[in-house]
Amino acid sequence: MQTTRRNTKSLVNDENADARVNSFFTISAILTAVLIIVWTLAPPADIGVDEGQLAPDIVAQAHDNGNWYDFRLYDFINHSWEQGEPGTFIFLQFMDTDCPHCWEDAPAMESLHSEYGTIVQFVTVSVGMLKTTHSRAETVAFQEKGDYDGCYQDSRNCNGRTGGPHNWPYVDDINLRAFNDYNPPGVPFHLLLSPDGIVVWNSALHSKHGDPLLEPSDAIAYHLSESA
Repeated sequence: MQTTRRNTKSLVNDENADARVNSFFTISAILTAVLIIVWTLAPPADIGVDEGQLAPDIVAQAHDNGNWYDFRLYDFINHSWEQGEPGTFIFLQFMDTDCPHCWEDAPAMESLHSEYGTIVQFVTVSVGMLKTTHSRAETVAFQEKGDYDGCYQDSRNCNGRTGGPHNWPYVDDINLRAFNDYNPPGVPFHLLLSPDGIVVWNSALHSKHGDPLLEPSDAIAYHLSESA
């Protein structure tokens, strides 16, 4: 009698185990099907720097207000933003502290920030593109107009550039990681991103005289009015 009970109990346990295994495989199959449907309906984002593409993420150290800190571009982005909703546009500048054209671009950046800095997030990415010496100290000196010999192809003190200090984040990209992801044609290079991170203006695509969006200020004003 006891043997019969043990056999019956063992059979019930086996049936329960089989039921759990079958449930596991059923749930796994359902989850796999859901993931496939989600991937099909929402394919991977088109990432790049052409207008209409999602700008690549930038993860690095940045300097602002006297401190270095962890920076991620996508922390400023609202991927669910839609046209007409409130949101903050992002103005990206790629520059090299030893680049003469970037030296000349510095006061223009200051003017842009003075006009739009309260409604547009400015970010400068300081790269080590030119074959000159680069350092974080040089980046900070360029940003803050500090006393440092080494800017402008290692031939000038950084405090000699025109304009005032730049009161927005400067990202350290001396290792060219972000530069290679964005692959700009040169520096300075500018992008305007909508609040969802989509490139809406690429300076390299508006370089011809007569283009109504040739100047960054015109591009910012146009896209801010379009999103209102």
